[in-house]
Amino acid sequence: MSINDQKISNGDFFEAKERLGLLSVGDPGSQDKLQVTDTFLIATARKVDAKIKDHPKLKRTLVTVRKYARKIKHRLQSRSAAVTPSTASTHIEPSDDVIRAKVAKIILKKQVSPKISIVIPAWNKVGYSLSCITSLAERLDVLKNPSFEVILVDNGSSDSTPLLKRIKNLVYVHNEENLGFVGGCNAGFEAAKGEYVIFLNNDAEVTPDWLTTLYNTIENDASIGIVGSKIIYPNGVLQEAGGLIFKDADGLNYGKFDQADSYQYNYVRDVDYCSGASIIIRHSLMKKFGGFDTLYQPAYYEDTDLSFKVRKEGLRVVYQPDSVIYHIEGGTAGTSTSTGFKKYQAINKDKFLKRWGSILKKDHVTANDYYLGRDRSGDKLALIIEEALPTPDKDSGSVRMVAMIKSLQKLGYKVTFWPNNLTRTIPYAHNLQQMGVEVVYGNIDFMQFSKLYGHSYNLVIMSRPEICAKYINICKTLYTNAKVIYDTVDLHYVRLARQAEFESSNAEALIEQSKWYEKLEKGLMQRADTTLLVSEKEIEMLRTSGVDANLAVISNIHSLDLESYKSTYEKRHDIIFVGNYAHIPNRDAARWLSKEIFPLIRKQLPSVTLHLVGANLSDELSREIQGTGVKVHGFVEDDQLVKLLRTSRVFLAPLRYGAGVKGKIGQAIEHGLPVVTTSIGAEGMYLVNGESCIEADVPELFAHGVAELYTNKKLWNEVQTNAKTVLVDYFSADAATKDLKKILD
Repeated sequence: MSINDQKISNGDFFEAKERLGLLSVGDPGSQDKLQVTDTFLIATARKVDAKIKDHPKLKRTLVTVRKYARKIKHRLQSRSAAVTPSTASTHIEPSDDVIRAKVAKIILKKQVSPKISIVIPAWNKVGYSLSCITSLAERLDVLKNPSFEVILVDNGSSDSTPLLKRIKNLVYVHNEENLGFVGGCNAGFEAAKGEYVIFLNNDAEVTPDWLTTLYNTIENDASIGIVGSKIIYPNGVLQEAGGLIFKDADGLNYGKFDQADSYQYNYVRDVDYCSGASIIIRHSLMKKFGGFDTLYQPAYYEDTDLSFKVRKEGLRVVYQPDSVIYHIEGGTAGTSTSTGFKKYQAINKDKFLKRWGSILKKDHVTANDYYLGRDRSGDKLALIIEEALPTPDKDSGSVRMVAMIKSLQKLGYKVTFWPNNLTRTIPYAHNLQQMGVEVVYGNIDFMQFSKLYGHSYNLVIMSRPEICAKYINICKTLYTNAKVIYDTVDLHYVRLARQAEFESSNAEALIEQSKWYEKLEKGLMQRADTTLLVSEKEIEMLRTSGVDANLAVISNIHSLDLESYKSTYEKRHDIIFVGNYAHIPNRDAARWLSKEIFPLIRKQLPSVTLHLVGANLSDELSREIQGTGVKVHGFVEDDQLVKLLRTSRVFLAPLRYGAGVKGKIGQAIEHGLPVVTTSIGAEGMYLVNGESCIEADVPELFAHGVAELYTNKKLWNEVQTNAKTVLVDYFSADAATKDLKKILD
C-alpha cells in the first residue's frame, strides 16, 4: 500500500498531478506560466509610491492626477444621487399640506421604557426628516424589533420641520439655534430613555433588518462598544462599509463608489470607526463620555473620536453589513469642504491628530497598507482555501473547519475564506460572514488577488490534496510572508487502499488511484511548510513510510452539549447512524448495517428502531437500506438532529474502511451517546474497547455489542463517562487552539 523509505521525486510528484488531472499554474507541462517577477514589481511599486511625494517632478504629476481624480469623484457623487427610493436628486421640499397629510398617517408606538432611543438631528430639509421617520414607522416591525423611541432634534430649523412634532408618539426636541451635528445629537441624547442609543442622520432611510442586526450584534457581545451600519447611496452604490483612519489622520470610507454586494464589504469586522450616520452605543458608555465631544463642534471627526474613546475603554468598534441604510451624503450639511459645516472637516482633522497622534502612529497604517487596516488585522491575516464553503450541518469535515476558524480567531487572526468554486452558498456564506470571516465569491481571479494582496497574509491553509495541488505554486511564490500549510483532512491514499479490500470488482483501479494519490500527497507534504494530520496514527504511518516533512496534528474539534447529558439512560431509546452519504465509506456502512448487522440486532432487541440520518442520500440508496424497524430520515435540520441524538440510546458507526478521525463519533459523544464502532471507526480517537466504546469488526460481534450496551445500564453509564473524558482531553476547542498556537509560533 505504501511507498517506503524514499522521498517523492519531482518527476513522480508531477506525474501524479498529471495522472490525477491536477496540473496547475507553474507546473512542468502546464499551459499557465507563473511570473515570479510580479512579486518584485509589486514591491518596487510600493517603494516608488512611498517616496513619490519627495520627488518634485513626480509630485507635480501626482498633484495633476489627483486634480482630475477629484473631478471624476465629484461626477460620480453627482451620479450617485441621480435616483433615490423616495427623494429626487434635485431636492424639492413638500408643501405644508403634504407634510400635514403624511404626518397624520405616521404612528409610532408609545414607549414608556424603550430598549433603544433613536436620535435624529435635523436642520431644515423637512422632506428628508419626514422620509427618515416614515421609513422607521413603516419598515421596522414592532413585533420583531426591540422596543424603540424616536427622538427628532430640531436644530433651529427655519422651514416647516416643526410640523413633524405632530407625529404621534414622536419625541420632539427643539433647539433655538443650529448646534450642529454634535450639539444636536447631544441634545437628543439628553432626552433618551433607552438602554442603547442610535444616532441616525435625517437624510437616511432604514431597511427592515437595520435595527435588529445593530441591536443583536452589540447585545450579544459584551466586548463590543459601537456597531455601525452599511451605508448605501439611494441608487444602490456603496457609500461606506466602515471607515479607516491612517497615521496622518486622513480618513477613508471603505468601499466608496463600489458595488455594495461585493464580498469584501459583507462580513462583520473590526474597524477604525463607523460613521455617525448610523451607529449604536450603550447609553451608559455614551454618558460616561459626556456625549459627543464638543471639541469637534459643530461637526466632523466627532464620530471618529468617539470610536477611539471606545477602543481606549478596551471595547471594539464593529461594522455590521446586515444593518443597511440608504443615505444622501451631504443632504443636510452639503458636500463642499470650503463652505458651511463641511469646512470643519479639515479644521477638526487637526484637532483629532493633536489628540490621537501617538495612537495613530503606533496602531494605524498608512494609506498604502489599507488592506491590513480595513479590519485592523495587523500582522495576523490568514487565508483558507477549500473546495467549497463548509457545511457543518452536513459533514464532520466542515464542523472541524469552522471550529479551526474559531481557534484562529481566538489567536487574533482575521480570516479570508476562498472557496475554489467561488459560490456564495446560503446560509453557509452568511454564517461565516457573521462570524467575522471574509468569504470570497464572484468573478475573482486568484492570481490577480494574490499579486495585489498575497504579501499581506502571513498564513495560508489549503485543505485537501486536490486544492493544495492547484494553489500551492502561487501561494509559495506570491505569499512571501506567509507560512503555507497543507491540511490533509484525511490521507486519501490510505482510504482508497482500504476501500479496495472490500470492492474486489474495482480493486485494481482503486489501488492504482491510491498509488498516484500517495505520490501526490507526500509530494505536497514536502513542499508545504507544515502539514496538518488529524491523528498521531497517521503521522506514525507517514514516518514509517519515510516521510520526513514537518507534520502536526489538528484533529476534529468538539464541544460538549451539556443539555444532552441531562438525558439519562432511562429517557433514551432506539439506535442511530449519522453520515454524509456523498462519502463512499458512509454508503458502505449504511448498506452493511442494514443488511447484515441490524437483522442480528433485531433478534436480540425486537422492538428497537434504527434511525438512518444524513445528507446526500440518493433515492436508490434509500430504497436499498429500507427494512423492518429501519427509519430512513435522510437530511434533517440541526434542531431535529439534536433531538434525535438526545433521545437515542446507542450510536452505531460500522465503518469498514476510511481514513482520518471520524467526526460522527465525536458528534455522538458530544450529545452523550455511547458508541459501537469498528477498529477503523475508532482509529485515532483514543477510545478503548470496553471502556469508552464498544469495538467489533464482524456482524455477529457488532450486534452483540449493541445489545449489551443497549440493555446494560451500568456499562452504558461507564462508556458514556469515559468517552466524555476522552473528548474533553483530546478534541476540545481549547486543545485545538493550543495546538494551533504551537504550530504557528
